Amino acid sequence: MENKKKTIFLKGSIQEYIYLSYLYLLVVGTLSYSIYYSFLGINIIKYSTVLDILLSPIVILTEHIKIPLFMGGYLLVIVLLIWWSQKRIKKKLKKDVTLEKEISLNKRYASLQFIKFLIPIMGTFGFYIGYALGGGYKVNKNIKNGDYKVNKIIEFTDGNTQKVKLIELNSQYVFYVIENDKKVSISPISGNIKTIHPID
Repeated sequence: MENKKKTIFLKGSIQEYIYLSYLYLLVVGTLSYSIYYSFLGINIIKYSTVLDILLSPIVILTEHIKIPLFMGGYLLVIVLLIWWSQKRIKKKLKKDVTLEKEISLNKRYASLQFIKFLIPIMGTFGFYIGYALGGGYKVNKNIKNGDYKVNKIIEFTDGNTQKVKLIELNSQYVFYVIENDKKVSISPISGNIKTIHPID
């Protein structure tokens, strides 16, 4: 009976788990990206290639690496505590216990197994959606209030230059706010933008 419960959440190969994990990250990352840019009045899917979408979860993580590292450490502690609790339950199950107590311990073991499985899923969802809601709202508010600093100079192929607050760029477009403006501008990169460099 114990062996049966052990495999409830452990079916499938490592490759399948990696595939499903990335698929989940892709869905949540794309949703997060869409929500973030919706605050700026942009349908980001319209301006993204398939590669941009595939890389969106990784882009968000690398831009805010401190947050997932902190969350990862926090979730790891919780998972280890659950693992320790399960280990204690398994020790008790090896001892002579009544049928009623065995059933109760088995239920606790299954519940902890489910929680351990659910924690990283909910933690990841919370990070990505929290980033989208909080980050998107903050950037939009700062732009509307003019509360931002220009940090880049964009040099166009026609010789014109613009001081801008760079919001983001992907493989085809750059998203920015022109100095003293209060809306996001979008420009294609190919054949249009020569260089983007920091303001000295």
